[in-house]
Amino acid sequence: MRIVNATVVDIARGQLISNACIVSEHGRIAGVRRQDGPEVANTDDAIDASGLYVMPGLIDCHTHLVWDGSADPTTVMLGMDDETNAIAMAKHVEATLRLGITTVRDLASPHRVGFAVREAVRRGIVAGPNMVISGPNICMTGGHGWHMGLEADGVDEVRKATRQLLKQGVDVIKVMASGGVYTDGEEPGSVQYSVEELSVAVEEAHKKNVRVSAHAEGITGIRNALKAGVDTIEHANLADEAAWDDFLRQGTWLIPTLVTFRNLARPGTGIPEFAIRKAQQIQAAHSVNFRRAVEKGVKIAVGTDCNSPLLPHARYFDELKVMHELGMSKLAVLQAATINAAQAIARDDVGSIAPGKRADLLLLSVNPLEDLDIGGKIVKIIKDGTVIR
Repeated sequence: MRIVNATVVDIARGQLISNACIVSEHGRIAGVRRQDGPEVANTDDAIDASGLYVMPGLIDCHTHLVWDGSADPTTVMLGMDDETNAIAMAKHVEATLRLGITTVRDLASPHRVGFAVREAVRRGIVAGPNMVISGPNICMTGGHGWHMGLEADGVDEVRKATRQLLKQGVDVIKVMASGGVYTDGEEPGSVQYSVEELSVAVEEAHKKNVRVSAHAEGITGIRNALKAGVDTIEHANLADEAAWDDFLRQGTWLIPTLVTFRNLARPGTGIPEFAIRKAQQIQAAHSVNFRRAVEKGVKIAVGTDCNSPLLPHARYFDELKVMHELGMSKLAVLQAATINAAQAIARDDVGSIAPGKRADLLLLSVNPLEDLDIGGKIVKIIKDGTVIR
Protein backbone atom coordinates (compact mmCIF):
# COMPACT_ATOMS: atom_id res chain seq x y z
CA MET A 1 0.00 0.00 0.00
CA ARG A 2 1.13 3.56 -0.73
CA ILE A 3 -0.19 6.80 0.72
CA VAL A 4 0.88 9.70 -1.50
CA ASN A 5 0.69 13.50 -1.31
CA ALA A 6 0.40 13.24 2.47
CA THR A 7 1.24 15.62 5.27
CA VAL A 8 2.74 13.33 7.92
CA VAL A 9 2.46 14.37 11.56
CA ASP A 10 5.79 13.66 13.27
CA ILE A 11 4.47 13.55 16.80
CA ALA A 12 7.84 12.84 18.42
CA ARG A 13 9.18 16.18 17.12
CA GLY A 14 5.94 18.11 16.83
CA GLN A 15 6.55 18.76 13.13
CA LEU A 16 4.80 18.26 9.82
CA ILE A 17 6.40 16.47 6.85
CA SER A 18 4.73 17.74 3.71
CA ASN A 19 4.65 16.10 0.26
CA ALA A 20 5.29 12.70 1.82
CA CYS A 21 4.78 9.14 0.65
CA ILE A 22 4.28 6.26 3.09
CA VAL A 23 4.85 2.73 1.84
CA SER A 24 3.68 -0.34 3.73
CA GLU A 25 4.34 -4.00 3.04
CA HIS A 26 2.77 -6.97 4.81
CA GLY A 27 1.12 -4.69 7.34
CA ARG A 28 4.30 -2.86 8.35
CA ILE A 29 5.68 0.52 7.33
CA ALA A 30 8.45 -0.04 4.81
CA GLY A 31 9.42 3.60 4.35
CA VAL A 32 8.50 7.26 4.56
CA ARG A 33 9.97 9.60 1.94
CA ARG A 34 9.53 13.09 0.60
CA GLN A 35 8.13 13.47 -2.91
CA ASP A 36 9.65 15.72 -5.53
CA GLY A 37 6.14 16.75 -6.52
CA PRO A 38 2.55 15.49 -6.56
CA GLU A 39 2.22 11.78 -7.29
CA VAL A 40 -0.71 10.00 -8.93
CA ALA A 41 -2.47 7.27 -6.97
CA ASN A 42 -2.78 5.10 -10.05
CA THR A 43 -2.92 1.63 -8.48
CA ASP A 44 -5.56 -0.19 -6.48
CA ASP A 45 -3.46 -0.11 -3.33
CA ALA A 46 -2.61 3.63 -3.48
CA ILE A 47 -4.36 6.36 -1.51
CA ASP A 48 -4.22 10.02 -2.45
CA ALA A 49 -3.96 11.95 0.83
CA SER A 50 -3.92 15.43 -0.72
CA GLY A 51 -5.10 17.94 1.87
CA LEU A 52 -5.05 15.34 4.65
CA TYR A 53 -2.85 14.80 7.71
CA VAL A 54 -1.52 11.33 8.56
CA MET A 55 -0.82 10.36 12.17
CA PRO A 56 -0.28 7.07 14.02
CA GLY A 57 -3.30 5.15 15.27
CA LEU A 58 -4.46 6.11 18.76
CA ILE A 59 -3.75 4.05 21.88
CA ASP A 60 -5.93 3.59 24.97
CA CYS A 61 -3.92 2.25 27.91
CA HIS A 62 -6.92 1.52 30.15
CA THR A 63 -10.10 -0.10 28.86
CA HIS A 64 -12.72 -2.60 30.00
CA LEU A 65 -14.08 -3.85 26.71
CA VAL A 66 -16.23 -6.56 28.26
CA TRP A 67 -18.37 -3.74 29.64
CA ASP A 68 -20.95 -2.03 27.42
CA GLY A 69 -20.80 1.60 28.58
CA SER A 70 -24.32 1.49 30.04
CA ALA A 71 -25.20 3.08 33.39
CA ASP A 72 -24.28 -0.11 35.29
CA PRO A 73 -22.20 -2.34 33.00
CA THR A 74 -21.11 -4.73 35.74
CA THR A 75 -24.72 -5.79 36.28
CA VAL A 76 -25.10 -6.31 32.52
CA MET A 77 -21.91 -8.39 32.42
CA LEU A 78 -22.90 -10.53 35.41
CA GLY A 79 -26.23 -11.29 33.73
CA MET A 80 -24.49 -13.12 30.85
CA ASP A 81 -22.38 -16.25 30.65
CA ASP A 82 -18.78 -16.14 29.46
CA GLU A 83 -19.62 -17.12 25.89
CA THR A 84 -22.14 -14.29 25.55
CA ASN A 85 -19.77 -11.83 27.18
CA ALA A 86 -17.09 -12.80 24.66
CA ILE A 87 -19.46 -12.09 21.76
CA ALA A 88 -20.39 -8.75 23.30
CA MET A 89 -16.73 -7.89 23.87
CA ALA A 90 -15.95 -8.73 20.24
CA LYS A 91 -18.56 -6.19 19.12
CA HIS A 92 -17.04 -3.61 21.46
CA VAL A 93 -13.52 -4.09 20.07
CA GLU A 94 -14.84 -3.70 16.51
CA ALA A 95 -16.54 -0.43 17.48
CA THR A 96 -13.34 0.75 19.17
CA LEU A 97 -11.23 0.18 16.06
CA ARG A 98 -13.75 2.10 13.93
CA LEU A 99 -13.08 5.17 16.08
CA GLY A 100 -9.39 5.17 15.14
CA ILE A 101 -8.15 3.52 18.34
CA THR A 102 -5.81 0.89 16.95
CA THR A 103 -4.20 -0.39 20.17
CA VAL A 104 -5.81 -1.00 23.57
CA ARG A 105 -4.67 -2.30 26.93
CA ASP A 106 -7.64 -4.07 28.48
CA LEU A 107 -7.30 -4.12 32.25
CA ALA A 108 -9.80 -6.72 33.43
CA SER A 109 -12.25 -9.17 31.99
CA PRO A 110 -13.66 -12.30 33.64
CA HIS A 111 -12.20 -15.78 33.27
CA ARG A 112 -11.09 -16.54 29.69
CA VAL A 113 -13.24 -13.90 27.94
CA GLY A 114 -10.40 -11.49 27.13
CA PHE A 115 -8.16 -14.30 25.92
CA ALA A 116 -10.82 -15.53 23.50
CA VAL A 117 -11.38 -12.09 21.99
CA ARG A 118 -7.67 -11.33 21.71
CA GLU A 119 -7.22 -14.61 19.81
CA ALA A 120 -10.18 -13.84 17.54
CA VAL A 121 -8.60 -10.49 16.65
CA ARG A 122 -5.19 -12.09 16.04
CA ARG A 123 -6.76 -14.66 13.71
CA GLY A 124 -8.72 -12.04 11.81
CA ILE A 125 -12.07 -13.50 12.88
CA VAL A 126 -12.92 -10.15 14.47
CA ALA A 127 -11.71 -6.74 13.28
CA GLY A 128 -10.19 -5.07 16.31
CA PRO A 129 -7.26 -3.12 17.68
CA ASN A 130 -4.01 -4.64 18.86
CA MET A 131 -4.92 -6.02 22.29
CA VAL A 132 -2.75 -6.01 25.41
CA ILE A 133 -4.77 -7.89 28.04
CA SER A 134 -4.56 -8.60 31.76
CA GLY A 135 -7.31 -11.20 31.85
CA PRO A 136 -8.82 -11.10 35.35
CA ASN A 137 -7.38 -8.49 37.72
CA ILE A 138 -5.81 -9.82 40.94
CA CYS A 139 -7.65 -8.55 44.03
CA MET A 140 -8.22 -9.42 47.65
CA THR A 141 -11.34 -11.44 48.40
CA GLY A 142 -14.26 -9.08 47.82
CA GLY A 143 -11.84 -6.35 46.76
CA HIS A 144 -12.11 -3.75 44.03
CA GLY A 145 -13.27 -5.27 40.77
CA TRP A 146 -13.86 -8.72 42.26
CA HIS A 147 -16.66 -9.23 39.73
CA MET A 148 -14.08 -9.91 37.01
CA GLY A 149 -11.08 -10.62 39.19
CA LEU A 150 -9.00 -13.49 40.50
CA GLU A 151 -9.28 -13.27 44.30
CA ALA A 152 -6.08 -13.92 46.23
CA ASP A 153 -5.16 -13.19 49.87
CA GLY A 154 -1.68 -13.04 51.31
CA VAL A 155 1.74 -13.23 49.71
CA ASP A 156 1.60 -16.89 48.69
CA GLU A 157 -1.83 -16.65 47.06
CA VAL A 158 -0.90 -13.48 45.16
CA ARG A 159 2.30 -15.12 43.94
CA LYS A 160 0.38 -18.18 42.72
CA ALA A 161 -2.37 -16.09 41.09
CA THR A 162 0.27 -14.10 39.22
CA ARG A 163 1.99 -17.25 38.04
CA GLN A 164 -1.31 -18.74 36.91
CA LEU A 165 -2.14 -15.71 34.78
CA LEU A 166 1.35 -15.61 33.30
CA LYS A 167 1.00 -19.30 32.39
CA GLN A 168 -2.26 -18.49 30.59
CA GLY A 169 -0.48 -15.87 28.51
CA VAL A 170 -1.49 -12.44 29.81
CA ASP A 171 0.34 -9.41 28.43
CA VAL A 172 0.17 -7.44 31.68
CA ILE A 173 -0.66 -8.15 35.33
CA LYS A 174 -3.31 -5.91 36.94
CA VAL A 175 -3.38 -5.65 40.74
CA MET A 176 -5.74 -3.71 42.99
CA ALA A 177 -3.81 -1.64 45.54
CA SER A 178 -6.76 0.37 46.87
CA GLY A 179 -10.51 0.54 46.92
CA GLY A 180 -12.35 2.40 44.21
CA VAL A 181 -15.49 4.16 43.07
CA TYR A 182 -17.31 1.54 41.02
CA THR A 183 -17.36 -1.33 43.55
CA ASP A 184 -19.89 -1.19 46.38
CA GLY A 185 -18.91 -1.52 50.04
CA GLU A 186 -15.46 0.08 49.92
CA GLU A 187 -13.88 3.51 49.74
CA PRO A 188 -11.33 4.83 47.22
CA GLY A 189 -8.90 5.68 50.01
CA SER A 190 -8.96 2.24 51.61
CA VAL A 191 -5.87 0.05 51.35
CA GLN A 192 -6.41 -3.38 49.84
CA TYR A 193 -3.04 -4.98 49.11
CA SER A 194 0.07 -4.58 51.25
CA VAL A 195 3.49 -3.70 49.86
CA GLU A 196 4.51 -7.32 50.36
CA GLU A 197 1.56 -8.67 48.36
CA LEU A 198 2.10 -6.18 45.54
CA SER A 199 5.83 -6.86 45.50
CA VAL A 200 5.47 -10.58 44.79
CA ALA A 201 3.18 -9.81 41.85
CA VAL A 202 5.85 -7.47 40.48
CA GLU A 203 8.60 -9.99 41.16
CA GLU A 204 6.83 -12.82 39.34
CA ALA A 205 5.70 -10.67 36.39
CA HIS A 206 9.12 -9.13 35.87
CA LYS A 207 10.68 -12.62 35.79
CA LYS A 208 8.67 -13.09 32.60
CA ASN A 209 9.33 -9.56 31.27
CA VAL A 210 5.67 -8.70 31.83
CA ARG A 211 4.68 -5.32 33.23
CA VAL A 212 2.42 -4.66 36.21
CA SER A 213 -0.43 -2.17 36.38
CA ALA A 214 -1.85 -1.11 39.74
CA HIS A 215 -5.28 0.38 40.38
CA ALA A 216 -4.60 2.94 43.11
CA GLU A 217 -6.87 5.84 44.04
CA GLY A 218 -6.02 6.53 47.70
CA ILE A 219 -2.63 7.83 48.77
CA THR A 220 -1.59 4.81 50.84
CA GLY A 221 -2.44 2.46 47.98
CA ILE A 222 -0.45 4.71 45.63
CA ARG A 223 2.56 4.66 47.96
CA ASN A 224 2.35 0.89 48.36
CA ALA A 225 2.25 0.41 44.59
CA LEU A 226 5.25 2.69 44.13
CA LYS A 227 7.22 0.89 46.84
CA ALA A 228 6.43 -2.43 45.16
CA GLY A 229 7.83 -1.14 41.86
CA VAL A 230 4.79 -1.41 39.58
CA ASP A 231 5.18 -0.07 36.06
CA THR A 232 1.97 1.94 35.65
CA ILE A 233 -0.46 3.36 38.19
CA GLU A 234 -4.05 3.84 37.13
CA HIS A 235 -5.99 6.90 38.36
CA ALA A 236 -3.78 8.13 41.27
CA ASN A 237 -6.61 10.49 42.26
CA LEU A 238 -5.29 11.37 45.72
CA ALA A 239 -1.55 11.46 45.03
CA ASP A 240 0.61 14.00 46.89
CA GLU A 241 3.93 15.76 46.24
CA ALA A 242 5.99 12.92 47.67
CA ALA A 243 4.19 10.42 45.48
CA TRP A 244 4.83 12.47 42.33
CA ASP A 245 8.50 12.66 43.30
CA ASP A 246 8.56 8.87 43.51
CA PHE A 247 6.85 8.60 40.12
CA LEU A 248 9.63 10.74 38.68
CA ARG A 249 12.47 8.96 40.47
CA GLN A 250 11.25 5.51 39.46
CA GLY A 251 10.00 6.34 35.99
CA THR A 252 6.50 5.08 36.81
CA TRP A 253 3.80 5.87 34.26
CA LEU A 254 0.58 7.62 35.25
CA ILE A 255 -2.63 6.59 33.45
CA PRO A 256 -5.04 9.24 34.79
CA THR A 257 -8.49 8.30 33.35
CA LEU A 258 -9.84 11.78 34.03
CA VAL A 259 -13.12 11.68 32.14
CA THR A 260 -14.46 8.62 33.90
CA PHE A 261 -14.49 10.28 37.33
CA ARG A 262 -16.16 13.41 35.97
CA ASN A 263 -18.70 11.14 34.39
CA LEU A 264 -19.32 9.05 37.51
CA ALA A 265 -19.93 12.18 39.59
CA ARG A 266 -23.06 13.16 37.64
CA PRO A 267 -26.31 12.57 39.57
CA GLY A 268 -29.56 11.49 37.95
CA THR A 269 -27.89 9.41 35.25
CA GLY A 270 -28.79 5.90 36.37
CA ILE A 271 -25.25 5.26 37.56
CA PRO A 272 -25.40 3.48 40.98
CA GLU A 273 -25.72 5.96 43.84
CA PHE A 274 -22.74 4.52 45.74
CA ALA A 275 -20.49 5.30 42.75
CA ILE A 276 -21.84 8.83 42.31
CA ARG A 277 -21.24 9.65 45.99
CA LYS A 278 -17.64 8.45 45.95
CA ALA A 279 -16.81 10.08 42.61
CA GLN A 280 -18.13 13.44 43.85
CA GLN A 281 -15.83 13.20 46.87
CA ILE A 282 -12.61 12.72 44.90
CA GLN A 283 -13.19 14.22 41.45
CA ALA A 284 -12.02 17.77 42.25
CA ALA A 285 -8.86 16.53 43.97
CA HIS A 286 -8.13 14.34 40.97
CA SER A 287 -8.06 17.35 38.63
CA VAL A 288 -5.85 19.39 40.98
CA ASN A 289 -3.42 16.52 41.46
CA PHE A 290 -3.24 15.81 37.75
CA ARG A 291 -2.25 19.43 37.09
CA ARG A 292 0.56 19.01 39.60
CA ALA A 293 1.74 15.81 37.89
CA VAL A 294 1.92 17.70 34.59
CA GLU A 295 3.84 20.56 36.17
CA LYS A 296 6.38 18.18 37.72
CA GLY A 297 6.93 16.25 34.50
CA VAL A 298 5.50 12.86 35.48
CA LYS A 299 5.34 10.41 32.55
CA ILE A 300 1.70 10.31 31.39
CA ALA A 301 -0.14 8.12 28.88
CA VAL A 302 -3.77 8.22 27.77
CA GLY A 303 -6.20 5.79 29.35
CA THR A 304 -9.94 6.27 29.61
CA ASP A 305 -11.57 3.43 31.62
CA CYS A 306 -14.02 3.01 28.72
CA ASN A 307 -16.62 1.25 28.69
CA SER A 308 -17.30 2.06 32.34
CA PRO A 309 -20.67 3.61 33.35
CA LEU A 310 -22.03 5.86 30.58
CA LEU A 311 -18.59 6.10 29.02
CA PRO A 312 -18.73 4.46 25.59
CA HIS A 313 -15.45 4.44 23.73
CA ALA A 314 -16.33 7.48 21.63
CA ARG A 315 -15.64 9.48 24.81
CA TYR A 316 -11.93 8.75 24.27
CA PHE A 317 -11.63 12.10 22.51
CA ASP A 318 -13.03 13.90 25.56
CA GLU A 319 -10.09 12.55 27.57
CA LEU A 320 -7.68 14.29 25.20
CA LYS A 321 -9.48 17.60 25.62
CA VAL A 322 -9.59 17.32 29.42
CA MET A 323 -5.87 16.56 29.61
CA HIS A 324 -5.22 19.74 27.60
CA GLU A 325 -7.66 21.70 29.77
CA LEU A 326 -5.71 20.60 32.87
CA GLY A 327 -2.32 21.78 31.70
CA MET A 328 -0.86 19.50 29.03
CA SER A 329 0.12 21.07 25.72
CA LYS A 330 -1.61 19.77 22.60
CA LEU A 331 1.62 18.11 21.49
CA ALA A 332 2.08 16.44 24.89
CA VAL A 333 -1.48 15.08 24.72
CA LEU A 334 -0.87 13.63 21.25
CA GLN A 335 2.37 12.07 22.46
CA ALA A 336 0.52 10.61 25.47
CA ALA A 337 -1.99 9.06 23.04
CA THR A 338 0.60 7.56 20.68
CA ILE A 339 4.36 7.30 21.10
CA ASN A 340 4.41 7.64 24.90
CA ALA A 341 1.43 5.32 25.33
CA ALA A 342 3.30 2.69 23.31
CA GLN A 343 6.23 2.99 25.72
CA ALA A 344 3.95 2.76 28.76
CA ILE A 345 2.47 -0.54 27.62
CA ALA A 346 5.73 -1.94 26.20
CA ARG A 347 4.63 -2.07 22.55
CA ASP A 348 7.55 -1.04 20.37
CA ASP A 349 5.65 -1.88 17.15
CA VAL A 350 3.11 0.97 17.40
CA GLY A 351 2.84 4.64 18.29
CA SER A 352 4.76 6.32 15.48
CA ILE A 353 5.18 6.37 11.69
CA ALA A 354 8.55 4.77 11.05
CA PRO A 355 9.98 1.78 9.19
CA GLY A 356 9.21 -1.49 10.95
CA LYS A 357 6.20 -0.17 12.84
CA ARG A 358 2.71 -1.51 12.19
CA ALA A 359 0.93 0.40 9.45
CA ASP A 360 -1.75 1.63 11.87
CA LEU A 361 -2.59 5.08 10.54
CA LEU A 362 -5.26 7.77 10.66
CA LEU A 363 -5.96 10.22 7.83
CA LEU A 364 -7.42 13.44 9.24
CA SER A 365 -9.03 16.51 7.74
CA VAL A 366 -7.39 18.74 10.40
CA ASN A 367 -3.89 19.21 11.77
CA PRO A 368 -4.00 17.49 15.20
CA LEU A 369 -1.07 19.59 16.41
CA GLU A 370 -3.46 22.55 16.29
CA ASP A 371 -6.88 20.93 16.76
CA LEU A 372 -7.31 18.13 19.34
CA ASP A 373 -10.99 17.78 18.52
CA ILE A 374 -10.28 15.01 16.03
CA GLY A 375 -13.06 12.53 16.84
CA GLY A 376 -15.30 13.43 13.93
CA LYS A 377 -12.51 14.42 11.57
CA ILE A 378 -10.94 11.06 10.80
CA VAL A 379 -11.36 10.41 7.08
CA LYS A 380 -9.70 6.99 6.89
CA ILE A 381 -8.56 4.40 9.41
CA ILE A 382 -5.83 1.99 8.34
CA LYS A 383 -4.99 -1.07 10.45
CA ASP A 384 -2.00 -3.24 9.50
CA GLY A 385 -1.96 -1.64 6.07
CA THR A 386 -5.66 -2.28 5.36
CA VAL A 387 -8.29 0.44 5.15
CA ILE A 388 -10.95 -0.11 7.85
CA ARG A 389 -13.00 3.02 7.18
